[in-house]
Amino acid sequence: MLRIEMESATPGRCSRRGFIQIGALGTLGLTLPDLLRSRAQAAPERKNAPRAKACIVLWMAGGPSHLDTFDPKPEAPADYRGTFKPIPTKVPGIQICEHLPLLAQQAHRFSILRTLAHPSPSHEIASHIMLTGNVPARGTVNPSYGSVVFRERGYQGALPPYVAIPNAHRYAQAGFLGGTYKPFTIGADPNARNFQVRSLRLPGGLTVQRLEQRRRWLQALDALKRRVENEELEVLDGFYQRSYEMILSPEASKAFDLASEDAKVRERYGRNTFGQSCLLARRLIEAGVAFVHVERGGWDTHARNFETLQNARLPELDQGFSALLEDLDQRGLLESTIVLWMGEFGRTPKIDYAPRWQGGRHHYSKVFSAVIAGGGLAGGHVVGQSSPRGEEVKERPVLPWDVGATIFTLLGIPYDKTYKERNRNIRLLPYGTSVVSGGMLTELADLS
Repeated sequence: MLRIEMESATPGRCSRRGFIQIGALGTLGLTLPDLLRSRAQAAPERKNAPRAKACIVLWMAGGPSHLDTFDPKPEAPADYRGTFKPIPTKVPGIQICEHLPLLAQQAHRFSILRTLAHPSPSHEIASHIMLTGNVPARGTVNPSYGSVVFRERGYQGALPPYVAIPNAHRYAQAGFLGGTYKPFTIGADPNARNFQVRSLRLPGGLTVQRLEQRRRWLQALDALKRRVENEELEVLDGFYQRSYEMILSPEASKAFDLASEDAKVRERYGRNTFGQSCLLARRLIEAGVAFVHVERGGWDTHARNFETLQNARLPELDQGFSALLEDLDQRGLLESTIVLWMGEFGRTPKIDYAPRWQGGRHHYSKVFSAVIAGGGLAGGHVVGQSSPRGEEVKERPVLPWDVGATIFTLLGIPYDKTYKERNRNIRLLPYGTSVVSGGMLTELADLS
């Protein structure tokens, strides 16, 4: 059994020894003004040669049940295994839930991590842990993986390095790195009939010609300010220039233009928010974006777990995720793009049939599953084994910082790098310190 040397936290509360109060973050992602100001400030520093160029995180907010997705337990008692049956996949010996038949045919392209574990069953703390690879401590909110990639990679063109679809979880943000490295959030449903990125839409009545006139006027005003006040306004000038570039960039317009996609491709991904978000993520990666966060809530299945999964969550997951893997591979992008599917934790192995819950599963962080693919990682493998009822780690624990260190290593970012925060040096990840670890995912790639 895996034992993490921290006290577990009860829902909504941090234990005194394991966690300290978490600092507050805004719930919204980066707006266009924030984004373009950050571009003026970002100064990338790259040392390690990356093996992967990009990363997509499919974030299942609420916490998906491991037993009802990628770690079925057909031999467990009925009040554990539930109503779903396992099906074989394209990889002999690997079974997943019967409601994921399309993903079963893509099993050679992904690997399942069946023994993730961390100390908190609280949504807030668990989300911080999974999205940053760090347990929150001393009031520090750590930067998300995407924000670290933003800081390290910087801009490679008109598009921002880090994009969130449709929005970003509060812990998928920049934490102590500040607003400079927050994600650019789409702020709209990619499946909407007239989908358009909110921040790239010109206000009513404003034409490209009028925008150009305003830009020239602002440049003249800034020049006057320099002469009168003798202030350095280069950063502000750059901000306005990039605002103009971003709004009018053919590169940005093309990447976000889902209407230009072949109708059959859109149908393959699924005409729903999650499916079209996955398609947009592929388009952004193809256009050079380094990190994309796709968020899909609705996985907090305390009540009617099986109805919710069968009727909604699993069909759209199966279609969108499988299409993304297949499409990336066929376009030659999967080898250079890490794809990580995960939530903040799993669900209780024992089903709650009390009248209030009617077959629900509750928060569970002692063992749960994630799926990882691409970026030089081998597909068709299972890492770790949970116990017969899915209650604990049996073999090969995987800690969130193990996953984080693997991702950073593949992206060419030193996981032991430190950033300054309130006059303190803070490591990107606790991996490699005295914190308990199962090790990086060396079963899937040579990470030396």
